[in-house]
Amino acid sequence: MSRITRILVPTDFSKTSDAALTYARQLADALGASLHLVHVFDDPYGDALVAEVSASVYESMRASAITAARRELMRRLPAEDRQRFRGSSAMITGVAANAIVQYAADHSMDLIVMGTHGRTGFAHLLIGSVAEQVVRTAHSPVLTVRTEAVEHELKEEAVSAVA
Repeated sequence: MSRITRILVPTDFSKTSDAALTYARQLADALGASLHLVHVFDDPYGDALVAEVSASVYESMRASAITAARRELMRRLPAEDRQRFRGSSAMITGVAANAIVQYAADHSMDLIVMGTHGRTGFAHLLIGSVAEQVVRTAHSPVLTVRTEAVEHELKEEAVSAVA
């Protein structure tokens, strides 16, 4: 088994992604690894909308969405964390699972830590899972984290600290 020195955390800015980031911070601390955050920008103002609105309106809406996404990345991995974890953040475009796997390979990530919603049954069949696709296609190990697991762990640590 190779040493884990670079951890990638894909984020969609959800509570589940935030739980994965919390877990990845703990891992990075314990392993002395660097921490890298990536967001796959899903352009809601894509091809279909361009035909409906003028180019300047489209560019303005897209620029606002990109600015908001960059702000969320900075909020989740602020300057002090970038320094502490020798970290970085990036925004990329593409189909989420493919873009994440390609980014991890291109940047020599040793581990991907990502949230999963834990959908099952019909919801899983209908919606699918980016995490599942990443697990199946990534060249590096993938650790999936459910929000409930991290919340439970944090509660236990708080109780231990008080006791």
